[in-house]
Amino acid sequence: MLLKLLKYDFRAMWKQFSLIWGAALALALVNRFSIFWDVDDHAIGLSDTAVSGITIFAFMAVLIAMFVIAIGFVVNRFSKGLLGDEGYLMFTLPVRPWQLVISKLICGAVTWIGCGVVALLSPFIMAPVNWLELLQFPFWSDIFRGIMKHPGTLALMAEFCLVILSFIVLLIASMYLAMAIGHLFSRHRRFVSVAAFIGLYIFIANLYGRVFSVRVVQSLMNAATVNAYGSMLAASAIMLIPAALFLAAVCWILENKLNLE
Repeated sequence: MLLKLLKYDFRAMWKQFSLIWGAALALALVNRFSIFWDVDDHAIGLSDTAVSGITIFAFMAVLIAMFVIAIGFVVNRFSKGLLGDEGYLMFTLPVRPWQLVISKLICGAVTWIGCGVVALLSPFIMAPVNWLELLQFPFWSDIFRGIMKHPGTLALMAEFCLVILSFIVLLIASMYLAMAIGHLFSRHRRFVSVAAFIGLYIFIANLYGRVFSVRVVQSLMNAATVNAYGSMLAASAIMLIPAALFLAAVCWILENKLNLE
């Protein structure tokens, strides 16, 4: 059933973000031809000041709007889908609350990751890169040989991605718990949710400060930071543990304190 929930959430995500992701990449491609690049002299200029200025401004506006919409999407999908009118339908399905929360969480994380990928890919589209050379076999064979000489590179990249994913999960879990806490109140729910999110942020910061001050934890962290592998895994665990507790609290509120009236 979780897969069906994910299909429903991803369909809603794709309807909302396919246009803005495509617009960001299309504007990046337009700026590729409107910006003058001189690789030899390390100079950058505008081929047409008026047109290039408009396209660059539109590109930046789309990127900013993309991330703003992504935050609103995560909030609205949880608030309206589980705490609002759609909750009457969602909680009649033969699923547990944790499945509904996990589906929203996965979809929200993928949405933010997709926005990040588009934001990182756009400069490469704008840059004067010869894509035909990148698609040739010698280029990829050189990369493969470099990876084989340093096999730990892939592990480091995977653990770095895990750190980013852990941070996203913690942030979304904090938003979900803040909205669930706000739902417990009959009035000023949005104001309470914002205050709860700020309170959770302060709580996490103080908690980390107190935990890291313990000598045993300091010794463990020092041992973990001897190599990059241990430090990134420790950072991921530090973020995922409170995220799991926050999600458990959200599921408990949805199961025991939900009031859709």
